[in-house]
Amino acid sequence: MRSILRAFNLGFVVAIAASFTGCSAPADAQIGRSARPSDFYFSVAMGEIPGHTLMEKFGENPDIDTADGFVTIWDAGGDYAAPTIPRVHDVVSTLAADAGTVLESGTATGGSLTTLEDTGATFIASGVVAGDRIINDTNVTIATITSVDSETVLTAFVGMIDAGSGLNSTPNASGDSYRIVTDASTGASILHINGLGAAHTKLEEFVVLNGVGVVATAGTYSHIHRMRIFTAGNKEALGTITADSPETVPTTTAQIINGNNQTLMTLFSCPLDKICHIVQWWAAMAKKQTAVSVVRLRGGTLGGTSYVLQTRAIDNGGDSAFNYIYPVPETLPGGADIWVEANTDTNDVGISAGFTLILMDN
Repeated sequence: MRSILRAFNLGFVVAIAASFTGCSAPADAQIGRSARPSDFYFSVAMGEIPGHTLMEKFGENPDIDTADGFVTIWDAGGDYAAPTIPRVHDVVSTLAADAGTVLESGTATGGSLTTLEDTGATFIASGVVAGDRIINDTNVTIATITSVDSETVLTAFVGMIDAGSGLNSTPNASGDSYRIVTDASTGASILHINGLGAAHTKLEEFVVLNGVGVVATAGTYSHIHRMRIFTAGNKEALGTITADSPETVPTTTAQIINGNNQTLMTLFSCPLDKICHIVQWWAAMAKKQTAVSVVRLRGGTLGGTSYVLQTRAIDNGGDSAFNYIYPVPETLPGGADIWVEANTDTNDVGISAGFTLILMDN
């Protein structure tokens, strides 16, 4: 009987993987070899399955009160409000130490995954040294400089890295825009923003911080999914860094609390050119206190019509956490918002939550 159930479960897992990839089950699975979901997810994370990407969203709301009702799980507290229309955002820190210095910028005349060439540059005269960063703004990739070979050629450690996946990415090429940023700041200097643009398609960029001085984003964002620090002389941002949407009343779309070095936002908007499969979600009490909270996974439109996908109760007197893995992924179309929200029966409650998505080309 166990062998029959095991064969059924393996076939079910293979069917799920096949539904993601749009192909039939592999021959080795058909003859009984193990096919685990973790193998498929790992292959997606490594960029080995075309048209598929993995997104892990997680966050914390550190202060939920009884009067709040259901509020979004994100680190700015309270309920989340997306920009009313796609907007250029103002990026700023609460401390002057979070600032970077651009030593040189220009247009590459050549290069490779591990080199950058610019025949018009003066890297040595500009003070560029090993440890400084190359930002390729055309490809939105970043690398650490290992040597300044001449006034016009730099070599990078490992190679140009995709800011989202951490994998080696597109080589530097003639015509690419770049910036060289020093790593000498005491606070954070380089920030990566990942979100959606006006067409509800993926938009990302690097921002070189200017402390308490506002830096406007190059892109116009309808949603910001994640901000992450890439260079910090003191290992972390020293102030709280925000990306503010200049509404009639300025609204914070994303923030990094000092010490975290990235946003903690359990919300995501599925790009129009993707289909989003939810494969897992979880929540947990984030403080040691007696409290009961109802946690809900929602889909639809932030600030508009939405529906509850699942709901759970957690409390510090019993089950203070849960982790639900979908036997069959929950699927939402491009354009749908996905988020986790919670309420509480006690003031000052902290809740952490997250979900895992497979994004598939539509």
